[in-house]
Amino acid sequence: MRSKYPALHSYQLSLIIALASTVLVTALAACGSSESEEVIFPQISDPGSVFTIDDVKATGYKESSSYSTEGLPGAIDVSFGFLRVGGGDPYDYELRFYDSHQAAIDQGTAMAEEGTGADAILSEDDATYKDGVKNRRMIIGGGAGGGARSGIGPKFGTYAIFGNVIMLCQGSDPEVSLERCGLMANALVPGE
Repeated sequence: MRSKYPALHSYQLSLIIALASTVLVTALAACGSSESEEVIFPQISDPGSVFTIDDVKATGYKESSSYSTEGLPGAIDVSFGFLRVGGGDPYDYELRFYDSHQAAIDQGTAMAEEGTGADAILSEDDATYKDGVKNRRMIIGGGAGGGARSGIGPKFGTYAIFGNVIMLCQGSDPEVSLERCGLMANALVPGE
């Protein structure tokens, strides 16, 4: 018995396979794009707790220096140190403690902005809050030949206000910095 469909030529078969592959790839890409993107840690959030330096130290945070609060309106404690999460790399943090979440927002935001990001004030002569300014900067640039560096840049890409704590978090840009603020927040309140 003969088929009612004539035999397909090889070029027709190749065309059908190519078309089916294109449809499959498009469908898979559409499925991938419907997934929600990973949410970056919010810059301002309140878990409803008032934290102390002892709460932070209980996370495995290692304090390198305790700074004066002079020049930092409303701050009750300031700490510089690092946290290593899950055996990963250690990340530096400057943590500024206030009486409440609202006090951190109202009294600490301007100084947090001054010490972070591309426009950070990294000179002791120009900074309003001078204590720890050297730890807010780092050498940047890859250097060439003899290892020369291109200059000084900010260590903290941005900050986050988590409850009553303003966290300046190490990162080359705001996204990386907020991700690392999230690491500290998760250490303080697992699941945040």
